[in-house]
Amino acid sequence: MAIGLLLVGSASAALAQTTDTRPPSFGAAPRAPSGPPARSIGIRAAVDVSYDSNAFGLSDALIRQGRLAGRSKDDISITPSLQLDITQPFGRQAAYLRGTIGYDFYLQNSQLQRERIQLDGGVNLQVGHGCSGGVNAAYGRFKSNSGDVFVLGDEPLIRDINTQETLVFGGRAQCGGAIGITPAIGYQHSQIRNDSRFFKLNDSNSDSFDGSIGYSRPSLGRISLYGTYTTAKYLNRTVIGLPGPIPGIPTDGVESYSAGVRFERQIGTRVQGSIAGGYSWVNPKNIFSNKFRGSSYSASLNIRPFDAMSLDLLASREAETTNAVFASYSITEIYALNGTYRLNRKMSANFGSSYQSRDYRGRFATVDGAATLGEDKFVRAYVGLAYDLNRRLRLNGLVSQQRRKADNPLFNYNNTTVSLGASFALSR
Repeated sequence: MAIGLLLVGSASAALAQTTDTRPPSFGAAPRAPSGPPARSIGIRAAVDVSYDSNAFGLSDALIRQGRLAGRSKDDISITPSLQLDITQPFGRQAAYLRGTIGYDFYLQNSQLQRERIQLDGGVNLQVGHGCSGGVNAAYGRFKSNSGDVFVLGDEPLIRDINTQETLVFGGRAQCGGAIGITPAIGYQHSQIRNDSRFFKLNDSNSDSFDGSIGYSRPSLGRISLYGTYTTAKYLNRTVIGLPGPIPGIPTDGVESYSAGVRFERQIGTRVQGSIAGGYSWVNPKNIFSNKFRGSSYSASLNIRPFDAMSLDLLASREAETTNAVFASYSITEIYALNGTYRLNRKMSANFGSSYQSRDYRGRFATVDGAATLGEDKFVRAYVGLAYDLNRRLRLNGLVSQQRRKADNPLFNYNNTTVSLGASFALSR
C-alpha cells in the first residue's frame, strides 16, 4: 500500500496545478434541484508533502544564465490546509460554502511560500413553482506561475515572486417549467490583483452580462439562443502600451460580444451534458492590438459507463483577459478529461489530462527588461489514489507531469510533482 500511495495521487491536488478546467458557461442557466436541498457539513484537516522538480517553473535556458542565483531548482513543500464542503438548507433555499484554505511552506526557497486560498459560497434560490436562481461569490489568493514574466535586467526574477488575488461575484436567474419557454439572465463581476511590480500591469476589473431564451421538453432537453457582453479594464496601463494611469490617456481594456446556440440534455442516468457554439467579436482598446472575429464554443459531458466509474469531458474556446503577459487578451482553448474509479469500498483511483493553448493578442513593448511571448501550450497529466483507513482518516498521493511550450524559449519548462498526504474529517 505504501508503494502504491507513493506512485499515485489525488485528483484534487493534481487539478490545483493544471490549467483552468472550469465548466463552460456560454449562456448557461442555473439548474433547478431535483428535490429539497439536503443538509451536509464536510470539514477536513489535511497535510500534503510534495516534491517539485521545477518549483519556480523556469526554463532550462534561463537556469543556464544563472538567474537562480545559487538556489535549488527543485524543492519540497509542506501544505497544511482546511477543506470545506458545507450545504445548509432553509426551506426550499440553500446556502453553501466550498473550498480550501492552506499555506505552502518550502524547505529550500522560502520566497515561494504563500497562502493557498480558494473559496466559493452562495445561495441557491427557488421562487414560486417555475423560477430558480442564485447568487455567489468566489475568492482566491495564491502564488501565480513565476515563469510567466522574466526579468532580463540586473534583478533576478526570483526576488519578485507574485501573489495573485481574485474576487468574483454575481447572480443568475431562470424561469420556466419542464416544458415550454425558459428565459434566463446573468451577471458576473471579477477582479484580479497582483503584488509584483511587473504583474501589477495586469490588474483588471471586468463585468459580464448574458441572457438566453430557450425551449425545454423532457424528451428533447433544452435548446436556447444566448448572447453575452463583457467589458474589461486594465487598471495600471494605458491604450498606448505604457504603464499608467496617465492623466488624459485612457486605460487599456477590452470589449467583447458573443452569440450562439446552446443545447443541454440528460440521456438516462449515465450521460448528461451541454454543448454551445457561437461567434465572438473582441474589440481591444490598445491602439497596437488587433480586433478578433471568430468562433467560440464550449462542451461539458459527464459519462458514467458503470456505477464505479465517472468521466468528465470538457472543451472550450473563448477570448479572455490574461494575467500571464503584457497583452490585451488571449484566445484560449482548453480540452480536459478527468475520471474517477472506485476500486472498492475504501479505495478510489483518479486520473486525467488537460491541454491548454493561449494565443496572446495585442502585446505591447517590453517594460523594464521583461520578456514577453506570443503563444504558449500547456500539457498536464496526473494519476492518483485515495484510501479511507476509516470513517475519518484518508490517505492520498499524487504523480503529475506538466510541460509548457512557448514561441519564446525562455518560457519553456517541464515539472514533475510527487506528493503524499493525509486528511482527517472533523465532521461526519
